[in-house]
Amino acid sequence: MFRPRDSTGNDHERDGFIALVKETADGLGRLIADHIKLARTEIVADAKSYGRDVGVVAAGVFVLALGYAFAWVAVALALRRVIGGPLAAIAALHLVAGAIGVAAAARAMRRTPPLLGTRAEVSRSVAALSAPPLGLHTAEAGLHPSEAGPDAHPVRQLQTEERPL
Repeated sequence: MFRPRDSTGNDHERDGFIALVKETADGLGRLIADHIKLARTEIVADAKSYGRDVGVVAAGVFVLALGYAFAWVAVALALRRVIGGPLAAIAALHLVAGAIGVAAAARAMRRTPPLLGTRAEVSRSVAALSAPPLGLHTAEAGLHPSEAGPDAHPVRQLQTEERPL
């Protein structure tokens, strides 16, 4: 279909605007896909880390339970006064070691919040997307948006920076 050309150049501006909208939509889609990839990667890493921490806690609980059992044996044998002392020392050692292991592992688990990197990246994206539009930055400088360069808008800065995955 034939479309008459506007002598003011509005067709060129409209085509440029549509291209910018498409580029923005594509960039936003890539950004969301990158956030999902990052979240998946972090979930796997966090699961492995928590799995190791749970293993350490389980080992500590086992040592603690062993110490508890020795403590009761020591109490039973303390009545005999001959063998009770060495068993009580072994029980105390197991109780202390188990308690220290469980406390250290629990502290490590609390210290590492899940999806820490994803939260930081999403915060950066929200900050960039909530910044004033490209036209406001460049209009103040008297530039057309296509002349402003990649550093004129935070979203374009995010697209050009390296993002860890």
